[in-house]
Amino acid sequence: MNVSKLVLTLALASVISSAFAQSFSEFIVIDEIREDIDQLVSNFGDQANVYVIEGFSPSAIEQISKTLENIRIQELHIYAATKPGAIVFNSISITSDNQKDWAPILKEWAHVVSDKVIIHSEVVFSGAEGIQLKQELENTTGLAFTSHN
Repeated sequence: MNVSKLVLTLALASVISSAFAQSFSEFIVIDEIREDIDQLVSNFGDQANVYVIEGFSPSAIEQISKTLENIRIQELHIYAATKPGAIVFNSISITSDNQKDWAPILKEWAHVVSDKVIIHSEVVFSGAEGIQLKQELENTTGLAFTSHN
């Protein structure tokens, strides 16, 4: 197969894959250790665009990435425990010290999310550690990261 046919085949495969992908304006991820998990689950119900992280294996980041396969979204909303400079899931914490360990998986989110990732927290991006985490996540993924309460 010559190069032009290979490029055309790959482009066609990408178009077909995108055509079968589910599309949502937003996708909501809730970690099971959130104190208000019952209220959040009650508010969002059994919508197709809601995922609750459960268990320790695979990790929360791996569960999110697996769930996002074959969908396209504008905004990814994450409800997890936080502290300044850390997103704390049931199985792991993402900090500026370890986010590079998760970079290959986090980079995949850029293929799914077209706008931004919103961490529902008042403090996650506060202080020097929070600002550093935000910058590193944005540099790793190419996506905008914001926080919202």
